Amino acid sequence: MLGDIASEQAVEHETWIIVVNRDIDTSLARDMGPPTRLVTLGRPPGSANPWHLFKLLLWLWRIDPDVVHAHQDSFIRLRRLIRAPMVLTLHGTRLPLGDGLAAYDSVCCISEAVMDEVLSRFPACRPQVIRNGINFEAVKLKAHYGSSPFRIVQVSRLAHDIKGQDLLIRALRLVLDSLGEGSASVDFIGGGDSLNYLQQLSVDCGVDGQCRFLGAATRQFIYDALPQYDLLVQPSRFEGFGLTVVEGITAGLPVLVSDIEGPMEIIAGGQLGWSFKCEDAQDLSSKIVELIALSRESDFADRMRARAVLAHGRFDIKLTAQRYIDEYTRLAPAAGTARSNA
Repeated sequence: MLGDIASEQAVEHETWIIVVNRDIDTSLARDMGPPTRLVTLGRPPGSANPWHLFKLLLWLWRIDPDVVHAHQDSFIRLRRLIRAPMVLTLHGTRLPLGDGLAAYDSVCCISEAVMDEVLSRFPACRPQVIRNGINFEAVKLKAHYGSSPFRIVQVSRLAHDIKGQDLLIRALRLVLDSLGEGSASVDFIGGGDSLNYLQQLSVDCGVDGQCRFLGAATRQFIYDALPQYDLLVQPSRFEGFGLTVVEGITAGLPVLVSDIEGPMEIIAGGQLGWSFKCEDAQDLSSKIVELIALSRESDFADRMRARAVLAHGRFDIKLTAQRYIDEYTRLAPAAGTARSNA
């Protein structure tokens, strides 16, 4: 998403992405448009070597940006050494934030849920919401509905204590008990520390034959795969936004999310998707059974495509990129015709 935003901004502005850490997604460099400039500093995981911060400062002094946009609140420690206004984006709830948050010139939150939490913890901070977005032109639209078996997908890192994949496995067992062993299946796309636990849980629940763990995948793989599924489920226990939910809606899939603030904001309280009671595998299974029946109705395809159009008007990456440009321009008027944003 950051690469998409930078590529949009680079059409009219000099835009740099500086990645301090050594390990990055190789697709970042591949997918960005040529005008965007990418710098990697090669910091090993967990390294406290000040040389990497010094390299960062050298690059910032060399670029001399009109605005610096950070994505980690601890970057404020360098505030005294940076002349340009500094913007911070917060990408989730329950983050271990420091007391220096209010020292940023602008704090942006990806959802109302994130902003509400920031305000409750840091009353002196004055955040605003700039929602994440996606490139709608890159997502293929689902063509056929009402297939059997019903194919469910969940896309996120495997961290069940946060993302709730265990709830979906338990719910799948209940769906199969209700509709039959061959009625539904679930694919998990993503890697993470919960893989072994979730694989064992699928065996314990007797659904390992209907559960696949496909591992981490490129965004292009996900975009190509989404139209092959019949439902996207996001069973998170807490979630500041949930970009994969937007991607599912855009692909024409029904989406089913836990009824917590971030995902409920994406589906506009039910206008763009369905919800179940957080932590309730029984309610999740009931909603899946309901959606299996709904997907066979003659007007279901038209309903899903109408939701994709609505999502386009709310979550287009062009809107996200322009909102940030507007904020940069407010902080540094020269940024409107700027040399660079880093």
